[in-house]
Amino acid sequence: MKKLMALAMAAAFAAPAFAGDFYAGADIGRGKIDGGNEVIGGTSVTMSDWKDTTYSIFGGYQLNETLSFELGYRSMGKNTVSVASKSVEVKGSAIQASMLASLPVGNDFSVFGRLGVSSFKAKASYNGNSDSSSESKALVGFGVRYAVSKEANIRAEFQKLASDASALTVGVDFKF
Repeated sequence: MKKLMALAMAAAFAAPAFAGDFYAGADIGRGKIDGGNEVIGGTSVTMSDWKDTTYSIFGGYQLNETLSFELGYRSMGKNTVSVASKSVEVKGSAIQASMLASLPVGNDFSVFGRLGVSSFKAKASYNGNSDSSSESKALVGFGVRYAVSKEANIRAEFQKLASDASALTVGVDFKF
């Protein structure tokens, strides 16, 4: 998966040789991690229906009207879980690399699909100690984009970061 992320990053930074535009943006919404077990520092932690505010910052390169490459960081928020009668705070985040395929649906609207990789990290803190675990998973998503101007877009999107993690967000991106 690290090779796939490196390839996506190389493609994003090599893209200036082609016609297109760079953009950056942010989004905010609701993140969810379905109940499941994470092994953090050798301890199995039950993630019971985690729902919290999620946000991301991202940057990308639009190669043409239909294809973009994007890198981003997503915070999934934090949750307090009980492990062996102890309260443990768990934070979730992800580094994402993906390709977006867009289809115009009028002058200012488009729909898009996302395919990439997400390096998801869970960090647990308890009694002054902290442990973490990470794994790379396929990243898929779909959304809609509205062009407010030539430089600014509003977007709404659903992302599946891992088999048990998802995000529903609204955001903006700006071309430069």
